[in-house]
Amino acid sequence: MPHKQKLLDRLAHQYPFRYIDKVVEVEPGARIVAIKNLSINEPFFQGHFPDHPITPGTIILESIVQAATVLMLGNDDLSGQVSKLESVSKFELKRDAVPGDQLRIEVDKISSNENTTSFNGLVLDDGKVVAEAKFSFAFSQIPSRPNIHPTASVHPTAVLGKDVIVGPYSIVGEEVFIGDRTTIEAHVMIDKWTQIGEDNHIHFGAVIGSPGQDTKYSGEKAYVSIGDRNELREYVTINRATGKDQVTRLGNDNMLMTNTHLGHNCNVGSNIIMANMVHVAGHVTIEDYAIIGGLTGVHQFVRIGKGCMIGGYSGLAQDVPPFMTCDGNPAYVRGINAIGIKRRGGDSSTVKELKEAYKLLYRSDVTHKEAIARIEKESNSDTLAHLVAFLKQDTSRGISKKREKVADEE
Repeated sequence: MPHKQKLLDRLAHQYPFRYIDKVVEVEPGARIVAIKNLSINEPFFQGHFPDHPITPGTIILESIVQAATVLMLGNDDLSGQVSKLESVSKFELKRDAVPGDQLRIEVDKISSNENTTSFNGLVLDDGKVVAEAKFSFAFSQIPSRPNIHPTASVHPTAVLGKDVIVGPYSIVGEEVFIGDRTTIEAHVMIDKWTQIGEDNHIHFGAVIGSPGQDTKYSGEKAYVSIGDRNELREYVTINRATGKDQVTRLGNDNMLMTNTHLGHNCNVGSNIIMANMVHVAGHVTIEDYAIIGGLTGVHQFVRIGKGCMIGGYSGLAQDVPPFMTCDGNPAYVRGINAIGIKRRGGDSSTVKELKEAYKLLYRSDVTHKEAIARIEKESNSDTLAHLVAFLKQDTSRGISKKREKVADEE
């Protein structure tokens, strides 16, 4: 246990709200005796009956609670925490405490459980009782503060969680919310109404929440919503939605590499990788676990299905069904993403089912509608059910077509 005077250094309260001057006795975890010297210079005397200064009862009670806190902070496990008063079952003032008095504060621990500790408190001046109290409190961690660089600009209405870092010259706009432990590097712009979750890392020069590049956008309140644990690399741009209360969404655990762009009203899932300079137009949907190669362009309203692998330098003008590989400009479906399926726990039977579905869709002579019906009839897995549901959804772009030459496909 630290020396009794050094216990005061563990008390979170500072001037002018620290009311304990000295610790004179301490029995670890059981009893403490502390001193409070009342000076006419105490801030509360300036307004509390200036012509007849009296120590407010709340100040005396707070002094007792601070003494109890110092007693418990002798336990190293509680160091760095703060006490929160939970209840006061008894508090009686017996006489006035005035400038020049030396208050002797005696506190005894009565009981404790996992959450709460109870105490008796007695305040004396020259052997005469000033106050008696019975109360309880609990300890909690001191909330950490955001770390904001002096050159950064954070709007007063922005809400930043604990351990958020805002780097040099970054700007956090009006009504932005940033979750715990998110790091904003230098020269980042987080525009108004953006909502960002926890544990994200947004790198140099990114612009998140800027108005959509859409002639229909007229300044209405709309949003970007970003989940947790995303890695947004240098110069990533994500536009807010068009339409009142509409949202551009990015889920969890995604990596968007340098110069990637997400347009307005996109709905992007989780565990997605977009390589450098992927440009995604407005109203695009990208399902979980998709991987998109660098320098790929995605036309507005296109849907990219779950677990797809899109080759670099591709131009996507039509929907890509789930679990497929696709590349080219214009892009065509080339096969199934067997490696990705296996990496996420799919077995050989799932791969076989998807290969048969791919052959019906892209190598057979049946119509697209007939192929979907046959796949649905033969479906024995959630994977095929997801593929069928995707293919049956309404689409404004259509599903990627067959190639004329398929001889090189397996």
